[in-house]
Amino acid sequence: MQTFDYLADEIRSQTDKIKCSMLDKVGEGNPVIFGAGICGHKIYDLLSGYGIRVLCFCDNALGGSIDSATGLKIIGAEELNAIDNPEILVCVGAENTCQAICGQLLSMGFDEKQMHSMNAYFYWQTKEYFEAHIEEYKKAYGLLEDDFSKRVYLERMKKAFLLRDISAVVSPCKEEYFDEKVILTDDEMFIDCGGFDGDSATRFIERCHGKYRGIVIFEPELCKKAEIEKNMGQNRYELYQLGVWSEKTKLYFDAAGTCSSHISEKEGDYVIETAALDEIVFDKRPTYIKMDIEGAEQEALKGCRKIIQAYKPKLAICIYHKPEDLYEIPAMIKEINPEYKLYVRQYTNAWFDTVLYAL
Repeated sequence: MQTFDYLADEIRSQTDKIKCSMLDKVGEGNPVIFGAGICGHKIYDLLSGYGIRVLCFCDNALGGSIDSATGLKIIGAEELNAIDNPEILVCVGAENTCQAICGQLLSMGFDEKQMHSMNAYFYWQTKEYFEAHIEEYKKAYGLLEDDFSKRVYLERMKKAFLLRDISAVVSPCKEEYFDEKVILTDDEMFIDCGGFDGDSATRFIERCHGKYRGIVIFEPELCKKAEIEKNMGQNRYELYQLGVWSEKTKLYFDAAGTCSSHISEKEGDYVIETAALDEIVFDKRPTYIKMDIEGAEQEALKGCRKIIQAYKPKLAICIYHKPEDLYEIPAMIKEINPEYKLYVRQYTNAWFDTVLYAL
């Protein structure tokens, strides 16, 4: 198995070269960003910082509109053929979506050399960033319990810094939050933070064969209530239309209506109420807590210190929404309760769907 120090040397020598080479190639043509979402806008900011002028966005769903953040035109894929020498930056989060778009472009007659797969982490993670946080990465790596987790962690760093294929360590999507190491009993109290449409809660019920003590779902998007009710059916659960945070407060929330909804600093987005788990569910004696809350995981963990110290519930925490989550969250959990054993699993060949299990 590759060692941390070996990968560190590779990142130091290669990460900026890979990115500069790609940016030089992009700057020679007419850059078009395929994907007008969060990832696409991060890449737009990156290119602008390098003095590279983006011609327009392209998006299968939003073609024919104007991007409100940049003022650029958003074209449909069928309009790409009218552009002279386009350099197409495919900027979407999901690897399978990226592959589908690349296939679409190939079928339209574009050359692979004109396509560049990029993700939002490309914006942050540079040699300079790595050097500033190398000891934190190394500490988190050392906290992991098994060799496979350490291998996954290194591969996940390769994806972020070197844009490598990491399919060899990807676990099946159906196992997300329910790895084989997660042993469930008939007395589970499942706390689902970031309930979305109830998908994780319904999988939990399947894994428990319908036998559990309780389910509490936290989902701040008001529009998700009907979907949760439909998917949960007659199963027993409680729903709080709250965000999970370190305290009771109000935050701006960008509700994209998809899995990319997130805490925001923009006053134009709507306001959600939040709560700390210690204040809401401590007396329920949680046995399993899942968090996929779009970058709020660290604040939410601060808000359930008492639960973690008193009950040591099983934890499944997403550690990909912010670059620092990959090294700060493992250290945080170990600091709150040193008795935990930590494992990392990856569920897509991409920079996201990285889950830390504390058991």
